[in-house]
Amino acid sequence: MTRTSKLILLFIFLVAIPGLAAFTGIHAFVQAESLSFCASCHTMTPWIADLRNPDSHSLAALHFRNRFIPSDQCYTCHVDYDFLGPVEAKLDGMRHVEVYYFGHATPKDIRLYKPFPNGNCLHCHAQSAPFLQNQYHRAVMVQLLANQMPCMTCHQPIHTPEF
Repeated sequence: MTRTSKLILLFIFLVAIPGLAAFTGIHAFVQAESLSFCASCHTMTPWIADLRNPDSHSLAALHFRNRFIPSDQCYTCHVDYDFLGPVEAKLDGMRHVEVYYFGHATPKDIRLYKPFPNGNCLHCHAQSAPFLQNQYHRAVMVQLLANQMPCMTCHQPIHTPEF
């Protein structure tokens, strides 16, 4: 094998393959934020149908219908806004993909991995005038900020999937 052939192989194994893998991984992580990514899994069909249902009274449908979240609707609500939240959300999404391809999950099996943090709602709502002026929000603000009282105590249903 010539010196040039060895350099080409070295380049392929040290630069080209890792670069392609990194590009693919980054592309997949970015795509994991899109509604179309979530909708591509048949297990999520009932939730996506509710989100898009013009007659649904769920919070998800209300936010979607009124374009309160212009894009990446699933990701925007389900990512935690702490330091590692975006990474954890995408790893959870990859866990969903694993279950989709290698597990036997049905739509009824879908559950959150942990309780839904108020910070996900407050990330958008805490600084909005209607939220701050609402007497009920003001009365429980300390509990909401401390995550001692879930936003979902009063705001239901979040989703209304039909199985």
